[in-house]
Amino acid sequence: MPGHVILACGGVSCGLVLDSLVMPMSPDDEPYPPVRFEGLEPEGDGRQYSPSAGRNRQDIVDALVEELSPAGDLLEVAAGTGEHAVLAAERLPNWVWWPTDRDASALASLRAWASQACLPNLRGPIHLDIHEPWPLEGRCLDVVFASNLLHISPIETANSLFLGAARHLRPGGSLIVYGAFFLPDAEPAESNVQFDEELRARDPRLGVRALSDLTERALSRNFLAPTVRAMPSNNFLLRFVSRV
Repeated sequence: MPGHVILACGGVSCGLVLDSLVMPMSPDDEPYPPVRFEGLEPEGDGRQYSPSAGRNRQDIVDALVEELSPAGDLLEVAAGTGEHAVLAAERLPNWVWWPTDRDASALASLRAWASQACLPNLRGPIHLDIHEPWPLEGRCLDVVFASNLLHISPIETANSLFLGAARHLRPGGSLIVYGAFFLPDAEPAESNVQFDEELRARDPRLGVRALSDLTERALSRNFLAPTVRAMPSNNFLLRFVSRV
């Protein structure tokens, strides 16, 4: 029997089941490239450290503190090492933070970070491959969050993210996405242009995404057009609200 936990929204169980069974895929079955392009620094207790997370986690969490309501349930897609999750759970004590990832090493690091932090609102990691049916039952989440995911994944990842979020967010809930994007009618930053070229040279399926394209995909999944928050280092925080 796979392990699972019941997610309580606002203190009341609403039937959302998170299946915690890890089901690694065979490399021969993997249709998408790895989403990690940097070396990670291991700690003796199992925690891993990401250079990019170390640089941006404070800015991201500062923005989330301003963007989010006083309390709720948030599921983080592709949570990676767990550094964002721990800092966010510390700064947002009334938010229940559910970190997920599809990678076994990331899940181990997330588990180690959660164990070390001992925060009551930070849940243990959940295996989630967003291209597969999400192991959730019901529409119980207030926010789905992903950072630095869409540019290092094929565009199918955006489709899966919008689809899964639309299925599992409460009406009026938000999909919040952080990363580099090309905005319409705005001169792109040279650093983002170079980053896009580097990604596409590595794999033509990757690249900095155009906000206009993401907005079309979001509208098709019953989201409103996003609000856009400028972030340091030519990044942005996009917030797509699901229609009520």
